[in-house]
Amino acid sequence: MLVAEQPAKLPEKPLKVVHVVRSLMTGGLETLVLEMCHRMRKLDSVQVQVCAIEPGDELEERPRYAEVQRTVFGRSGHLGRVASISALVKLFRRERPDVAHLHNFLPHVRGSLAARLAAVPVVVTTKHGSSRPRLLHSKAVACWSWQLSDVVVAVSADAREKFVAGYGFPVEKARVILNGVDTDRFLPADNGREAKRSRVLGVSGRPLLGTVCRIESYKGIPTLLEALTTVVRQEPETRLVVVGDGSQRGDCERRAQQLGLADRVYFLGNRADVDAIYPLLDLYVQPSYSEGISLTLLEACSCELPVVATTIGGNPEIVVDRKTGILVPPRDADALSAAILEQWHAPDSAHAMGRAARARVVEMFSLDSMIGRYVELYQELLSRRGSRGTAR
Repeated sequence: MLVAEQPAKLPEKPLKVVHVVRSLMTGGLETLVLEMCHRMRKLDSVQVQVCAIEPGDELEERPRYAEVQRTVFGRSGHLGRVASISALVKLFRRERPDVAHLHNFLPHVRGSLAARLAAVPVVVTTKHGSSRPRLLHSKAVACWSWQLSDVVVAVSADAREKFVAGYGFPVEKARVILNGVDTDRFLPADNGREAKRSRVLGVSGRPLLGTVCRIESYKGIPTLLEALTTVVRQEPETRLVVVGDGSQRGDCERRAQQLGLADRVYFLGNRADVDAIYPLLDLYVQPSYSEGISLTLLEACSCELPVVATTIGGNPEIVVDRKTGILVPPRDADALSAAILEQWHAPDSAHAMGRAARARVVEMFSLDSMIGRYVELYQELLSRRGSRGTAR
């Protein structure tokens, strides 16, 4: 008896995701989204691209992200609220994504309205910090806007708790997906650190402290400078490198001069080679007053650096005090300087904490793990909808 040949099963089409950010200015959120897309491109099951509502800086032009598909509005002039929403509607209707993935409040407000108007099946918003902005000066309107997302993802348990409490958001629609880093890219130092310091950074001296951030008021650089005045009294050869740029850079440079630290603090601006800079440091310091899950702190830990960080936001979810680093209160220059000196004067303990920090990052904060959880979330939400690619 002949058996009818079964038709070949057609491969399922890739999941199509459009990420929306405010801009591609150099910063942790923006770098994370580009890293996600850079890595997601290697997955046969996902097609991904990024849309920025406003122009960025050199971050978007780095060769590492050359193959990430990008759309940037406002290059020929600033787009207002209505114009940017209209542009997003057109983008969504043209690209027909399965998922609109929005990052932080302004992209959420404009992107979620556009996604609903364009009938995008699934809308996900990631909230990267713990701030609680209002919409049209109204908390009630902001609360309503969050309901336009199928799920709001917080990057830390602390951020989720504050978000749910602050907006009265349904607990079942608020998830936690921890940020992740490429642990194969951010690696511990090899030999020849001293020689490389001079060549890569133009800096000599020990201990060499470092921090990487967008230089804004909430990053706590003034507190770090105050702490440094105490550190150099005990360790006169101490140097500090600050990698990054921002609106407060000029003020911080002037403050370093006022404190007599101009020859000990190096403001390096934005750098594309941060993965080569971390291993040259003796100690990483995170003096922030506000954080979600800090990408730079994860990168430093992945490089096995001894770290000192403040007890705010998601920092305690990354650093286990006295096991993978030292935590100190924010805005406390005395506690910060004491922790820096403790790490430097107890090298065996500091290095043991650095090794434990990398092991924790590999286990809990890898980029692949983060991406896998997002893809699972997309698929879960789409299965509830029972449809794919219905945007018009």
